[in-house]
Amino acid sequence: MQRLQERFGARELPATAQGRFQDVQQEVGVSLDDWSDRVLTLATTAFSDLPYAYATEQAVTKFCHGLLDKKAGKHVCLQLPTSMGDAMNMMRIHSHVQSACAATPRDS
Repeated sequence: MQRLQERFGARELPATAQGRFQDVQQEVGVSLDDWSDRVLTLATTAFSDLPYAYATEQAVTKFCHGLLDKKAGKHVCLQLPTSMGDAMNMMRIHSHVQSACAATPRDS
């Protein structure tokens, strides 16, 4: 089975996978959950020959840098999240605070 997979399997070259990983950006209408899944999937493929911790570190950085909301991405990245879960929680908190601060006070 392994020989057949090596011969006929459609395995992406590491350089191609890394290029796709570097070029990816969050698209309009893509949720944070879907964006994080996409980044983690691409990182796992791009860095399959390297330790998982390295792929995770790269994925977290790309998650922040590739966000549509560049200001939020910078804010989260500067907090140095250590996992995708941390980055997503920081992003959600940032979004919540931004919307709470931007809300107009109600009439009494």
